[in-house]
Amino acid sequence: MHVYVHSANPWLDDHIKACIKQHVNDAIFYDDFHQIPENAETVFQLLNGWELNHHFAVLNRAKHGLLNAYPNSDALARKDHMAKVVDYWVTKRPDSILKGHSPATVQLSLDYAEYVEDALAAADDLTLLYSLEDNESKDPSERDWWILKPAMIDCGHGIRIFSTIDELADNLELAADISEEEEEEEEEVVKAKDESDTDSDGFHPSLSAPGLNSLDALITATGKLSMKQDISDAEKIQNLTIGENERIPSALLREFVAQQYIVSIPPIDGRKWHVRAYVLSVGRLKVHVFNEMLALLALDDYEPPWKNPSLKSSLTNTALQDEEEFTSKESMRDFWKIDDTLLPGDWKTNVFNQACQISSELLLAAASTMADKFTPLDKCYELFAIDCLVDTKGTAWLLEVNETPAFYEQGYAGELAERLMESVVAVTLEHLGVGEGIQNGEARGRMVEVLDAGELLGKSNITEILPGAL
Repeated sequence: MHVYVHSANPWLDDHIKACIKQHVNDAIFYDDFHQIPENAETVFQLLNGWELNHHFAVLNRAKHGLLNAYPNSDALARKDHMAKVVDYWVTKRPDSILKGHSPATVQLSLDYAEYVEDALAAADDLTLLYSLEDNESKDPSERDWWILKPAMIDCGHGIRIFSTIDELADNLELAADISEEEEEEEEEVVKAKDESDTDSDGFHPSLSAPGLNSLDALITATGKLSMKQDISDAEKIQNLTIGENERIPSALLREFVAQQYIVSIPPIDGRKWHVRAYVLSVGRLKVHVFNEMLALLALDDYEPPWKNPSLKSSLTNTALQDEEEFTSKESMRDFWKIDDTLLPGDWKTNVFNQACQISSELLLAAASTMADKFTPLDKCYELFAIDCLVDTKGTAWLLEVNETPAFYEQGYAGELAERLMESVVAVTLEHLGVGEGIQNGEARGRMVEVLDAGELLGKSNITEILPGAL
């Protein structure tokens, strides 16, 4: 077996290689994937997500192979797409666990503060507009509160909490601040992008378009069948840093979701927290949940939103904390070691079971309702981090899905990451049909299989992933 390991967390690479070597003694490792022989029969790749076109080319040549990325997982990673997936799914399946474990979510297309009422009225769902209007006459402590999240950036950037239309508008950039020259430049950029994205017939093909459901190949790099956003545009958005008291560059970001803010939570040491489950999807959607979970704590003590707390009190994103802060305050903890008396009954087991059900249902929903934006293939696997907020009733509420989650080397989080990688290696090698001592091993036992959707989804008619220009 020919192996290339260059993960997004370099400190884990040697450990991953050792795990592979333990099960496949004759594995050959490469520091440069270009050195993998073209006639290699079995190839295993675990990489950081860049230059996927090149790695798909290596995968295509191998008779047997695995790569740690599906061609597209935007249906899960983009908050607006995930909201659509949940909405589509529960509309036809009102008994789905997603219905009672997904906060009310409204997709918004926002530009400037002056036009926020128009944007609210134009939304497909008017729940948010009606809620904000009703809140005007209520005491802040009696209002329904909402949290605004940009659809395409992570790490807590651009998140704001609000309860009225004016509060929402106060967080968006002002059209009055944009000069005429800047407006003209923006129009030229948008026009050029529209022209490049649209062919002469105005046709936008995708896997879900009529007549394209029998594609034999999936083109992921360039051209009119591209399923990935232009890299330069994506990098501009991903590199944004937005201060807590700054207005959001809403005209650039455009796509947002507003999610009902869950106020009633059981603090740990006075701090808000959420639970992170690690979910491994292998091949044509065989889903596993790692049996260890992280509790991620906000930096400051929790206060309800009407007291106007800082974001470091309201948000549990560890990206908002520097290394010294999350280390000294133990912001990443073992979920199973949280005080048993925090909630009644066997609440931790119940939360884990909810996380398993939510994960399996969500991935199945994404593959079933938005196949062009979540494309599970037999030669691919992907590790996701699914975040849930636990309320005072012990209900786990789905917040978001992180693709290629970051791992911290410090403390318990580092120990968990090493054990998680051991289990990822065990499950993926088992899927590949190689390796010894896997099935009954401790690492394999840490992964709980929650879904095998091979028969439900049927065999994919995508037989090859065509790379763009190499």
